[in-house]
Amino acid sequence: MDPVAVIKTLWRYKIFVLPVLLLTAVAAVYMFSYAPRTYEARTTYAIVAPPVPTAEQIEKDPALGLLNTDNPYLRSADTSLVAQVAVTRLNDVATGDFLAEQGLSTDYKVERPSDAFLIDISGISDDKAQAISTAKALGVRLEQDLRTIQAINGASDRYLFTALVVASPEKATEQFSSRLRSVIVVVVAGLVLTLGAVSLARAVETTRNRESKSKNDPRKRSLRKISESNPTLVLPGKDPTFDDKALPISEPLVAIHPLEPHEDRRTTTTPSVQPTNSR
Repeated sequence: MDPVAVIKTLWRYKIFVLPVLLLTAVAAVYMFSYAPRTYEARTTYAIVAPPVPTAEQIEKDPALGLLNTDNPYLRSADTSLVAQVAVTRLNDVATGDFLAEQGLSTDYKVERPSDAFLIDISGISDDKAQAISTAKALGVRLEQDLRTIQAINGASDRYLFTALVVASPEKATEQFSSRLRSVIVVVVAGLVLTLGAVSLARAVETTRNRESKSKNDPRKRSLRKISESNPTLVLPGKDPTFDDKALPISEPLVAIHPLEPHEDRRTTTTPSVQPTNSR
């Protein structure tokens, strides 16, 4: 599509297009300035491996040897498995119900960055305080889930992974992407309305051209003049049975009379009969 041709088309129908574009611009500015804000509070936790006592420590302190060491995640070849399970539990539907019961936002994100032992938690809300409270509640939930999944066999705290706060959610920052999405929706709607306005303008222009062409048709003008001079004449527009392809009425109408039977004016002669001589 040629951009110059598009601009020319829009300028040609500017009477219809300009009001739509002006309305779209006003709506976009309004949405960007007064649309609901969205705030995000982030916190990061590090999953720390437990200090498993060595044989020397157990020998010095025999009580360490009596502790329950049955932590299934310590036996896993993948040391990041416990972090994966914790993230999965936080993304469960039960976590959303937990937040809703406390009157917090159910919009949140739990992700693992490139480092396998880090967990990023984000609380999202249209209120700054609620976003911060949501992030903190998710952090507490993480610590509880982390202990629950490891102590399933009654393992001692000495053999459990723990979560340490790396960055606390002290403040919430505005997410401009939410306002940009609203502006994009308004702009797309404005483009659709602009196309509709161009289509409407073309339809109006086509109708006007057709009516103008119909009025300037010489045949119809002559019919109109004849109709004005002879009111009894029926025009094509008034009689649907009228054949528009008939002979022009402007030509003189010739009355055709039936021909009289041909008379044979030739005289009929009777052949003379000569008398025969009798002998």
